[in-house]
Amino acid sequence: MTVRMLIGILAAVLICGCSQPKDIKHMTFSGTMELTEHVLGAKVAGRLTTLNVDEGDYVKKGELLATLDRFDQDKKDYDRAEVLYKNGGADQQSVEHDRLTMEDQQIIAPVDGVVLVKDVETGEIVPQGGGVVVIGDIRDQWIKVYVSEALVHQLSLGQSASIMVDGAGKPYRGHITFIADKAEFTPRNVQTPEERATQTIAVKVTVDHPDQYLHAGTFADVRFD
Repeated sequence: MTVRMLIGILAAVLICGCSQPKDIKHMTFSGTMELTEHVLGAKVAGRLTTLNVDEGDYVKKGELLATLDRFDQDKKDYDRAEVLYKNGGADQQSVEHDRLTMEDQQIIAPVDGVVLVKDVETGEIVPQGGGVVVIGDIRDQWIKVYVSEALVHQLSLGQSASIMVDGAGKPYRGHITFIADKAEFTPRNVQTPEERATQTIAVKVTVDHPDQYLHAGTFADVRFD
């Protein structure tokens, strides 16, 4: 066998080896932790008279966060209507109207979460629909990573993954809850210069059991099972 033949065989082996598709299970993808946000606004216009939370506070679903200036009077009207109804002096429709009017003066936490932003302070006028606080849902935390078009076919909705979060000190389990149907260029703050020019697919991985050690904005690595 000549030297030229040996070189040809070696080149063919190298080409074949390089053309083998990558196994996504052996790769790590990076991103940042995020959580679902709820912007809580006023149902009616009014002056904010109480605001019971600060940024960073944890709140429970159903907790009263703030009230507007007519809350005290509307609550008295509702309580009086309930008494009248029990004594036969008011109908159910009147009680329901007074209850809804009172609730319009309240801002209630829709989920267990953490206060991310306070948009106004007590004493300020809030327009109808105007934001008062932003709540982050601590039970709905996730990370978005970007997978090249050549590899995304190895993934499917519901597929499990392991997640390592900076500072958490332990691994987490998660699963794929979204795969984009449109390719995009990798965000420049995520991957290497070579990979930035590659079109990728956004993949959302939701944490199965989030806890107090996870924080939005922290870096995390994902490996798919």
